[in-house]
Amino acid sequence: MTEKELLNLINDMASNEHIYKEESFTNEDSPSWLAYRQAEELEDITMIPYLANLLEKTKDRETRMHIYFILGKIGTNIEERHIADILLKGLETETNKYVLEQILNALAEQRNVEEFSTIIIKFLDDDRSSIRHAAIEALNGCKNKIAEDALIQIISESSDEYDLIYASSVLSEIGSDRAIPHLINLLNHPKGDVKCTAIGALIELGNASLLPFFLKALQDRSVYVKGYAMLAINRHGNETAIPAVIERLKSMLKRKRKIVSDDLITGLEFLIRYKEHNKEIRDLYEWIKSRKSEVLFEEEMDWMNTHSYSENIHDKVSNQNKS
Repeated sequence: MTEKELLNLINDMASNEHIYKEESFTNEDSPSWLAYRQAEELEDITMIPYLANLLEKTKDRETRMHIYFILGKIGTNIEERHIADILLKGLETETNKYVLEQILNALAEQRNVEEFSTIIIKFLDDDRSSIRHAAIEALNGCKNKIAEDALIQIISESSDEYDLIYASSVLSEIGSDRAIPHLINLLNHPKGDVKCTAIGALIELGNASLLPFFLKALQDRSVYVKGYAMLAINRHGNETAIPAVIERLKSMLKRKRKIVSDDLITGLEFLIRYKEHNKEIRDLYEWIKSRKSEVLFEEEMDWMNTHSYSENIHDKVSNQNKS
């Protein structure tokens, strides 16, 4: 791509033109949308000096945002370390909220920028929540004690539920067992989303020793927390979790459900490991087969047909409907 073509790409990214499609206007397939998709694929390292020079010359906020976006994508695609240096320099010189967000979002996609964690951490106390959350995500490439300590401090002290969610999510990627006690404390948080993200991090960082906490979460009022707890049990559970999982699956199948989820299949995947030596599990499968096939979703029917018995549930449901 020539410098002229690159400049045209940046200009197209700023286009406000919309496309009329299916009786409505949309950004999809517009010049801006197409330009962003093209920018996401860029890998040409020779573009970097031109883009850096353009940053030095232009004061236009939107143009600078597009340049940082392109630089971030090139850095992600080819893992070019010099790009992280340019982005981090921008953190120290830019003042506009939206430009800073773009830089932090680009940094979140880079890897191995551990030594720059202290620069990013400065933005964790920003009064603007969008900057703060972008900074939390930017620590994703800083797998070191400094970054982990900063995230642990957030989940231990912040009262902002989104601070907790973002920090827990990043800890699932860069955290160690030092974060586990602090994540466990979040399981008592009143917000279900906070508990779900904490369980997600504990799944990645923990082991079977956390099973009591996952079993307790399986009793939570929120169906979403229950779902995350089931995922955790499937990953780290053992035979002691069988009664609780069976109870949860029976509760789910009491009536026709309106919302499709993976919870039932996740529980069945856990139980099938012990099916051959556990009569209660075999009885559960038979109960589902004989009495609950009509409340299963399509994917659940397929799973049961594949893993548990030869009779086709689709045929059974069809016969029931005919009768």
